Order: sequence, then C-alpha cells, then structure tokens
Amino acid sequence: MKAFSKLAVILISFGLLVGCSGSKEEAISQSKQAVESIFNEPAQKTTETTEGFSYYLPEGFKIEEEFGNNVILSKGKQEYILFVNPHESLNSDVIFNEIKGAKDEKGTKTFKDKDRFGYISISPGADKKYELIVGIGGVKTTTMSTTSDMVENAKNMMTIANSVEYGQEGNEEKKENKDNKKEELDLGKVKEKDQKKNENDK
Repeated sequence: MKAFSKLAVILISFGLLVGCSGSKEEAISQSKQAVESIFNEPAQKTTETTEGFSYYLPEGFKIEEEFGNNVILSKGKQEYILFVNPHESLNSDVIFNEIKGAKDEKGTKTFKDKDRFGYISISPGADKKYELIVGIGGVKTTTMSTTSDMVENAKNMMTIANSVEYGQEGNEEKKENKDNKKEELDLGKVKEKDQKKNENDK
C-alpha cells in the first residue's frame, strides 16, 4: 500500500507539472497569435494625448501617471507602462533588438508590414509571473502577467501600441536634439516607489 501511495503521489505531481507546462505554453502561443492578429487590424482612434504622442485607451483602463514619454496605465490591479521613443520610427527594430539580447528567443515573435515592425516578448519574472512586452517600432508596452491573464493583457497592449501616433512633433524634437534619449521607466522601480509611498502614508 505504501508503495502504491508513493506511486500515486508521483503520478499526480507529474500530471500537475505537465498541466502547468501545457497551460504556460498554450498561453504564450495564444498571446503571440492574438498580438499578430491585432497588429494586422486597423488602429483604434486615439482618445488620449500626452507629451509628443497620442494613443487609444481601452475601456476599463486608467491613466495613473505621466513622465515625459512614459505613461503608467492600470486596469484593476494590473499595471502597464506605455513608452514611446519619438526618435525611432514605427518600422524600427532598435528597441526589439535591445530586448532580444537578454531574452529567450522561444518567447519572442516579430511581424512586419510595409511601414511597421511589431513584436512580442514573454520571459519568466518574479512571483510566478511573466514579463510581457508588446510593441511596434519606437512604441513599447510592458507589464508583469500571470499565465491566466496573459492573452487578455497581450491583446490590450497591442491595441494600445497599434493606436499610437507620434508624427511631426516627434520629428521636430529629433532634429532639435539627436542625442537626447529620454528616460524609460522600469515597471519594478515604479512598484517599489508606490510601496515606499504607501509605507510613508501609514
């Protein structure tokens, strides 16, 4: 009986591991497909304007803070960073190549059309979450996602990225200061800042 019990525990544990692995791979695969599909759809009309660019804000999303060419967005407890580098066009692969150097290629996928270069990057993060990055050219959206929310997050992020417009204003800024690379926010640092603020408020 003891031997049978041990075998049962091993089989159940193995089944759980296979199930988790399967759900992870399925979430990654479906997220890639969803992002590519939205990349090929007409862009949503912009609803928000900030320094140097405009974008569409999906239903249920809130603008938390704006820092130059970074916007912190939220939907419920989920936080996102929208970053736009006006020095890079929509068909630029510079940001993606910077990301790609530190990521597993199995978690990345790119898509192109005549005028744009799109991408998605998914890599393991802390607390059983994944760093999810979706972008087009000089536009990048970032969040930390569970596998269960990954597809929905990826859809929303590409919908936002696909809508971003940064035309003449960005070109003028580029002419004025070619060497000025604007600061890009890190989602982890933003959360640390919020935690410290909450502790001080207490």
